[in-house]
Amino acid sequence: MLKRKAFEERLAERKKVERREDRRLALLSVGLGAAQLLFLRWADKHVVRGTRLAVAGSVFLIYMVLIAVLVWRRERKVRALSPRCPQCGGALRGMSERVALATGRCDKCGGEIFGLEESETPPPFEDVGARRDRP
Repeated sequence: MLKRKAFEERLAERKKVERREDRRLALLSVGLGAAQLLFLRWADKHVVRGTRLAVAGSVFLIYMVLIAVLVWRRERKVRALSPRCPQCGGALRGMSERVALATGRCDKCGGEIFGLEESETPPPFEDVGARRDRP
């Protein structure tokens, strides 16, 4: 069972990785897109019209494959850092993550996610029937 503090630390680490990977994806996609446009402008002047379409199509496909690999890599890293329910193994992302933080339970199976912290103690058990006043 996870501790609430460990759960929150894992979420913070995941968000940090998401931000870093999003920045990397944005920079590379914009940079590669601009390089592709420059290359196509160069190809318009230096490549014969018949082969220009083949070159442009090939460059575009390579660009799309690189972007797809970057997106897949980002998702894999984020998924690896996403906490899971200890009972059902379900990923706690998005709404499930918020439900888990608010209730301490998995929204899929209802299982407990957080154990008690070391500083927390369970409330004492009081037997209501034992406290009856008898005349």
